[in-house]
Amino acid sequence: MVLIMDLFVTAISFVLAYLLRFNLDPVLIDIHRATSHFLVALPVYIGAFLFFGSFSGIIRHTTIQDAVKLVLAMSTGATSLLFLSTAARNFPDMEFLVIPYSVILIHFFVTTVLLVGTRMAIKETYQYCFLPNRPLKSVMLFGAGELGLITLNVLAQDRISGYKVVGFIDDKRTLNGKTLNGIPIYSARQAFRRVVKAELVQEIIISINQPNISPTRKKQLLEMCLDNNIQLKQIPAVNDWMNGQLNSKQIRNVMIADLLSREAIHLEIDKIKEGLKDSIILITGAAGSIGSEIVRQLMAFDIRHAILYDQAETPLYDLQNELKVKFPKTSFDLIIGDVRDPFRLYQVFARYQPDIVFNAAAYKHVPLMEAHPYEAIRVNIGGALLLADLSVQFKVKKFVMLSTDKAVNPTNVMGASKRICEIYIQALSQKQGINTQFITTRFGNVLGSNGSVVPLFQKQIEEGGPVTVTHPDITRFFMTIPEACQLVLEAGFMGKGGEIYVFDMGKPVKIYDLAKRMISLSGFVPEQDIAIKFTGLRPGEKLYEELLANKENTLPTHHPKIMIAQVRKYPYDEVNESIRGLLAAVQLEDEEKLVSRMKLLVPEFISQNSRFTKFDNEQPAGPRLEKGKRKSKKKIPIT
Repeated sequence: MVLIMDLFVTAISFVLAYLLRFNLDPVLIDIHRATSHFLVALPVYIGAFLFFGSFSGIIRHTTIQDAVKLVLAMSTGATSLLFLSTAARNFPDMEFLVIPYSVILIHFFVTTVLLVGTRMAIKETYQYCFLPNRPLKSVMLFGAGELGLITLNVLAQDRISGYKVVGFIDDKRTLNGKTLNGIPIYSARQAFRRVVKAELVQEIIISINQPNISPTRKKQLLEMCLDNNIQLKQIPAVNDWMNGQLNSKQIRNVMIADLLSREAIHLEIDKIKEGLKDSIILITGAAGSIGSEIVRQLMAFDIRHAILYDQAETPLYDLQNELKVKFPKTSFDLIIGDVRDPFRLYQVFARYQPDIVFNAAAYKHVPLMEAHPYEAIRVNIGGALLLADLSVQFKVKKFVMLSTDKAVNPTNVMGASKRICEIYIQALSQKQGINTQFITTRFGNVLGSNGSVVPLFQKQIEEGGPVTVTHPDITRFFMTIPEACQLVLEAGFMGKGGEIYVFDMGKPVKIYDLAKRMISLSGFVPEQDIAIKFTGLRPGEKLYEELLANKENTLPTHHPKIMIAQVRKYPYDEVNESIRGLLAAVQLEDEEKLVSRMKLLVPEFISQNSRFTKFDNEQPAGPRLEKGKRKSKKKIPIT
């Protein structure tokens, strides 16, 4: 039907073109010749319409792409006729093909205008008569470049969402005061002083490629939006557009992770490439939020094989499906197993002979480990020791262990378990005859990781609240998952062994402020639409996290975001004997005695808001070395 309609318009336009060519005087027109010209032109345009499929779009949803198809079809038809008419002028017997150039050009312009205009008229009539007449929502677009224009066109076509773009905001001074598609362009100051209130702007949409707007600028924009009760949204990255086209449904709220992330991290790619080239890599805890991101980043390099080891069956299966699509040429195996199983791990090391080990397997939730210290000791400590010892036995080149800021002056079982791992790893690296390079990386909370505060707050907001915060003054360091894993890779190929690397986590974030911002970003008013409830500090929880202990200093590295912690030195023999005594006691002693042993190993371990606080003043000072010299000869009892 659309094709028939287009041909009818084409035919009418041909008659109109002849009339215009002869000044609207039918007497001057040779009807016989005009008819023969029409019978030549019609098949040419039918072929052009069929080739470009200009009739295949749904008219009531006509887009710019549909109009472009029509213009291409008409241009092809007109060009073909011009070529035939020119060629026929050289052959007297082909006079019926000699169509006047003026008729061809007039016909092209008239038909194109009528076809595009007809479609737009039908579209506007349909939207006016059949779509709900909703009040338009006033929005502004941040970014008056190419993506801003694309976003404007997408919103203009989406009558259901009901967007009305009242202006652009752009930081380029040369654009201020000008217009784009008839829409004025303002500076941010002009927009928030004059336009926002006058036009009752409800949303501002960032229509700029993400790398082209800094986190600092995005934070400033958010602050201005929050002060004016405006919702801040953004378009997705171009690579994430559906079928290469932006859809208004893809425009999303600015996420809290976008605002807490820092400037892009610049890695020494060549050094990492060299370290990973043709390597067999074992990643434990590979299905976790951190482990899986390390896997993704490793697979982008020229590695020989990856072994993904985890006990979580379903997440490991999901990761497998993702990697098959994203990295079809990279070889990898899944191993379902427990880091506490010596026989299973021995089999893996013996079969694959890994060159590099990344240990991301650990229990990390502070309240749960405070309630179950038995598991923290078995998994966090026992698993790390087993992996480290097997790495030495099978001559692994590099062992990278992921630690946490909670290991610094720990106030809970989880942090103490990771500090004991750090002590063992560093002491083992100093042992004579050890060729494996042991690297420890220490960082804070990771945004969006499984069980972290951000997904919890998001779920509570979606359920209507309340959002629960343990204490009004509690603060935490935050880092995005990709950011943390990039620094792990960089640190892993930076040192020679025995170092504990500390990451620059930026400024600590107040969790109460984080909750308020997340509520605001979701389009609600904190304490009015969504309540914030204080629940009290959980067992073992600190108010403030630290990245370095009081007596520790740092040394700079070539990377501004990575430092080396100068920590106390421990003798391997005593550390080994004491920690293995702790692991042996797991089978014999109750939880209180086990935690008491941990406090002997880590004298700075002072429990907070915990049932284990009563043991804080009972332990003698444990063995340690200051500046390489033995401080005490007293051994920690192992029985």
